[in-house]
Amino acid sequence: MRRLAALLILLLTLVVGCPPQPKMVEPKPKTEEGPKVIVDVTPPKGQDPLKTRIDAAIDHIRARDLRTDHGFWTIFHGILGLGLDTQLYDETTGKRTRAIDVIREGGPLRGMTFPRTPEGLDVQMGPTYVGQGHQDQFVAEMMQWGLPASSSFVVQGHKHTFEDFIKMSRARTSLKDKQELSWAIIVVGQHYGTDHEWANENGEKIKFEDVVRYELDQPVNSAACGGTHRLFGLTWAYFLHRKRGGAKEGVWKEVALKLEDHKRNAKEKQNKDGSLSTNFFASAGADPDNTKRINSTGHTFEWLALYLTDEEIRAPWVEDAANALCRAILENRDATVDGGSLYHAAHGLNMYRDRRFGAPIPAIPPPPKD
Repeated sequence: MRRLAALLILLLTLVVGCPPQPKMVEPKPKTEEGPKVIVDVTPPKGQDPLKTRIDAAIDHIRARDLRTDHGFWTIFHGILGLGLDTQLYDETTGKRTRAIDVIREGGPLRGMTFPRTPEGLDVQMGPTYVGQGHQDQFVAEMMQWGLPASSSFVVQGHKHTFEDFIKMSRARTSLKDKQELSWAIIVVGQHYGTDHEWANENGEKIKFEDVVRYELDQPVNSAACGGTHRLFGLTWAYFLHRKRGGAKEGVWKEVALKLEDHKRNAKEKQNKDGSLSTNFFASAGADPDNTKRINSTGHTFEWLALYLTDEEIRAPWVEDAANALCRAILENRDATVDGGSLYHAAHGLNMYRDRRFGAPIPAIPPPPKD
């Protein structure tokens, strides 16, 4: 009944018509009007209504122009949400180019600076919502869509490859310094393996399992975006470990228990309308601000879309969350929504859609069978 009511509310909302669609904005947004988006939520014959709503929400997000005058932070979040073929629109020339190609060719893009170091290529942090926001964030998010390590990059007139970023991520990783390793754990595990051992740029000897332990022991609720990124990194590393034949013992057993605990937490704190808590995992929360709901439901759903088993993603409570997220996006199609919220939501919907109705994204490690 809950899903039927959600569908009726969504259909009623869309009957009144589709106002002009604003362009994609950063957290301190511009307010220009963009192209009109026509949203048809009537499923084609034989198609699942949930898939139709997810497609409509993703199409709406794609219709918000990702522009060359947006900051690097917004642009690489756009790629995370919509994939490596995401287009960047140049208002001066009227041309569209793959955003990742503009980045690989050196831009220029506001806030994008790749310092060259003896260890490889770094990514400038900040300014807030313009440059990279977290250590190794750009690299990890491109790896989630399978950007090859051999991909070419031109930096300060010199030729490099994506692997140079990966090398820098590994070299910088430290268990002694206070670091946020939620993204490094993806980068190192994906490229070098979950049994990897190395010495960082300061000679500190590190085992990958020690990085897992470090992240496992960090708080979730006070971490970025309610802890969803920390859980996402731990999940990615755990799935890689199991995919490569690793046993669920030691630190890996503790990771599995922590992930299960937070899954139960998300379900228990789910709101009656299907949205997930606006306080993430800390407490129940149903803030009426739909942009906050897009942020919290989108981030939590992104993690769940990665973590849940093939059976669990079909559970009614997960469908309710997917419906609520689509509804929040479509009902706010004429509102300003920051890129981080919108594109993490899109990433979650894309992962869920592909796992539920199509072929999973190849770069994403699958959940273990047990």
